[in-house]
Amino acid sequence: MRMSRARTYIAASLGVMLLLLAAFLGGVLFDQAVDWTSWLRGVPDSSPNVGAQVDEVRRMLEREALNPSSEESMTVGSIRGLLESLDDPYAAYFDERHFEYFSEETEGEFFGIGINIVQREDEVHVVSVIEDTPAEEAGLMPEDVIVSIDGETRDRWDIDEVVTRVRGPEGTDVELGIRREGESELLDFTITRAQIDIPNVMARMIDGDIAYVRLLTFNARSAEDLAAEIGELEEEGATALLLDVRDNPGGLLSSAVDVASLFIDDGVIVRVEERDRPESQKRAKQGTVTDMPLVLLVNRNSASASEVLAGALQDYGRATLVGERTFGKGSVQTVEALSFGGGVKFTIAHYLTPKSRVIDGEGLEPDASVEMEIADQADEETDLQLKRAIELARDGR
Repeated sequence: MRMSRARTYIAASLGVMLLLLAAFLGGVLFDQAVDWTSWLRGVPDSSPNVGAQVDEVRRMLEREALNPSSEESMTVGSIRGLLESLDDPYAAYFDERHFEYFSEETEGEFFGIGINIVQREDEVHVVSVIEDTPAEEAGLMPEDVIVSIDGETRDRWDIDEVVTRVRGPEGTDVELGIRREGESELLDFTITRAQIDIPNVMARMIDGDIAYVRLLTFNARSAEDLAAEIGELEEEGATALLLDVRDNPGGLLSSAVDVASLFIDDGVIVRVEERDRPESQKRAKQGTVTDMPLVLLVNRNSASASEVLAGALQDYGRATLVGERTFGKGSVQTVEALSFGGGVKFTIAHYLTPKSRVIDGEGLEPDASVEMEIADQADEETDLQLKRAIELARDGR
């Protein structure tokens, strides 16, 4: 059996991560030209006195507060207040330093400790730990819950803030308090951030002539890397393809369309509903790379861009979905840079499958449902979803 490959075109040496912060940090993102004046887009035009009212409170605080805030902290607080008024769980403010981290994420470069995380209710859970990273060396495990960061504990941690606090310069430490099932007390970890090569895809041949490719994220290079990998696997004799997007929380909307276009020659890939606008459609870019039978592995952590891909492949009958019902995040975020540094993220649209199926809050039901623990993916003998996918791939040839 051939070992997993991470080729040089997959990731530059800058890739250390808190992998897939676009997961549930933001889900599907519109990658678009920056509009420097749009940071107040969420404020209704019918509130012309908002600025004056905020300024009135600011003057009171400066005049009478025992410990008045700095101008910087008041600005940040005002921005966060505006975002909170949207009642948008994905709205977030990034200061200049952390906005740079976010920009690196969507370009496929990562810095951090090497974990995939997801938000469930008020908790942030570790979904998986990347091999040969500081997190693995320290002993973090799937399903660990992050309770404290650098000694600070919250009743509710937002995933965006966890990402920005855990990521940082190479060689610096982050302290995590972890709640682990079966442990009566919190576990403390001090983890040194490092620089690691992060692949977009990991691939190997399994069961003789079946190509297995795991797609880790949807960024600017994902479709190109996936296409190259599929081409090499076919040259090695692959007759069917298993594409694994389990625990993949998403990324760029354009990347999801590009990846789907590798398998769908023509037609609508995703429908997008925006405020006060007619429905728009993102169509396939003609030029598929393979006609091999395709099985797509999904689970409860497959979200946003993963669901765009899964929904399109399922609607067109191009792939058989195996695993668990997907996360159900059918919203689209935009990230806007601010003229004074940093940026904001907020929801601007919802998406539907080509057949107009609603995903947000619903998820996608696989064609073959196989329930299992996430940790069982670590071994082919216990990975029941993978075993079922292999059976269906053979039946489909």
